[in-house]
Amino acid sequence: MLTRKDPSALPPQDDPSLIGKALRVVNYLTEFFLYLLAFGVTFANSVVEVGAGFIIFCFILKRIILKDFKFKARPTVFALFLYFAWLLCSLFYSDYRQDSFERILRWLRYIFVFLALVDYFVEDEKRIKRFFWAFISIAVFTFINGIFQELTGFSILRHDRTVNPLDIMHRISASFVHPNDFGAYIITALPLTFVFMLRSLKNWQRALLIAACILGFYCLLKTSSRGAWVGFFVGIVIFASFYNKKITIAIPIALILVLLFVPGVRSRAMSLFSPEHNTVWERTQLWQGTIAMIKEHPIKGFGLNTYSKYFPIYKPADYPDLRYAHNCFLQMWAEIGLVGLLIFIGIIGTVFITVIRGLNKKKNKGFEGLLITASLAGYTAYLVQSALDTNLYSLALTFHFWVLTAYLISVNKILEEDFSDEPSLIKKSQGGRLHA
Repeated sequence: MLTRKDPSALPPQDDPSLIGKALRVVNYLTEFFLYLLAFGVTFANSVVEVGAGFIIFCFILKRIILKDFKFKARPTVFALFLYFAWLLCSLFYSDYRQDSFERILRWLRYIFVFLALVDYFVEDEKRIKRFFWAFISIAVFTFINGIFQELTGFSILRHDRTVNPLDIMHRISASFVHPNDFGAYIITALPLTFVFMLRSLKNWQRALLIAACILGFYCLLKTSSRGAWVGFFVGIVIFASFYNKKITIAIPIALILVLLFVPGVRSRAMSLFSPEHNTVWERTQLWQGTIAMIKEHPIKGFGLNTYSKYFPIYKPADYPDLRYAHNCFLQMWAEIGLVGLLIFIGIIGTVFITVIRGLNKKKNKGFEGLLITASLAGYTAYLVQSALDTNLYSLALTFHFWVLTAYLISVNKILEEDFSDEPSLIKKSQGGRLHA
């Protein structure tokens, strides 16, 4: 596969001029802060914000140097700006405008990180592979951190992130705030390890991916996060459906074996069907209160970042606590109304439509082909868990989500460019004028 650079990135990156050197520095800084952000997701919001801020700064600086303000991934970008426009409109009816405005600024950062990383990744496909291996390495360290926490009671990076001594399940969270957050991270990383099935890998690469797969699966079980389990199951079905439908036969067999032979998993899974179980009862109460809020203002909602302000008024009388809705989409509906929710679903829809279109052809394109199928599985798993948890209301995990979105869109764009280049490449090769 040829390494190409975006035609809009002028002058070329090997240009010895001052502008060319400046662009190289900007790209190096973007890559460094991307890795910093990816690592920061696993333990500190402050590190994530520093990484995101410098990525945005580098993106704006690069656009100014190039005098090019066009955005890639147009359908998704259009939907994102439409969503942002609706968030701005929500300020006019929010009774807590300062809280709403602060969340709007956060969303603006999410959007610009997405734009910056799509721009960065599609310019040179080598960056796709470098980020993949960097992300896998960070994931392996994070999984080891989770196992270390299980053995010692605290994590390597954050000694304040401990295993709750009163928790009979001994759930692990590594350096995340909560085991469910760790589960959300795992289910996006774990499908990427399936790239070990690629025959062209070096031995050390395959060994690293297999180790990551085993460690990640063990940590996923030890989080006891049922939302993450459900998300991962759906993600695996998605992966098998596109990669090789024959694999789907093994999924229910593997599920039965896990339920039968892994201690604690069966009882934890079966508690999903017990309304009297504490966390099941809690979510039921949260959702009842959230639905009551939605009924009050179904179209426009109460205003961005106002859920905690109004929930005490609408919560069931016997529910004593105040938390997020533990269903990101219901909470989104309560805050920004049906219009905002539909626009957000439209953003996700553009990603899925863009990636799935021609996926049966894309999946056979070597590393990137297997990578896009695995990335789609992790992306789907994250969204499924978001319907049962708070993923999209965690700063670190939401930045993580938009990095994954940019990555998925970029891998897809590179594959589509390969297909569009194939006829001309064949023609040139026949004429003896092809230069790699």
